[in-house]
Amino acid sequence: MHFEAQRGRMRQDSIVILLLSSLTLFCSGCISEPGLDKGKFSELNRAAQDLKASLASGKPCDEPGTLPQRLAAGIATLKNKTASKEEGDLLAAFSRLLTTYQDGLLLCQYRNRLSQFQFVPQGRIYVVQELDPLVEKYGLPTESHVYRPTGVYWRSLDGNSIKVIWKSVEIQIKNIENMVNYN
Repeated sequence: MHFEAQRGRMRQDSIVILLLSSLTLFCSGCISEPGLDKGKFSELNRAAQDLKASLASGKPCDEPGTLPQRLAAGIATLKNKTASKEEGDLLAAFSRLLTTYQDGLLLCQYRNRLSQFQFVPQGRIYVVQELDPLVEKYGLPTESHVYRPTGVYWRSLDGNSIKVIWKSVEIQIKNIENMVNYN
């Protein structure tokens, strides 16, 4: 009888160990990483909303240069401080937004600066070497020209090509809003 009691206790111990092991495995799957700390991104969100308002005004090229600085500073502040995949993804989205916004500002800069040359047709943007990556990246159509006095070929963009970049900025802001609202 002593042997049977001992055997019964061993069976009970085995069941308890099995239950505890199962519970431990199950609970470790229940523990998730921290979600999105919206407060951490509040300054970046304000900057994105200001950019959205600038686009809605129809004059994003006329904005002072503080907006890209605010975005860059906010990104730099949070660079190694994300606590979850959601925060890392959101920070990456803000980085892409900043890059796209800077692309648009670069095109604005050349539109204003180079449109003063008499050989550039009205409403066109002279494509300098610095703009080539934007032409490629956004698939902006160009038009070829010949500068008659020298016979040198050059290209131009339609002045409204910048709308392609601004549309991309709008889409990215909407994606960021969705990430913040639904995480």
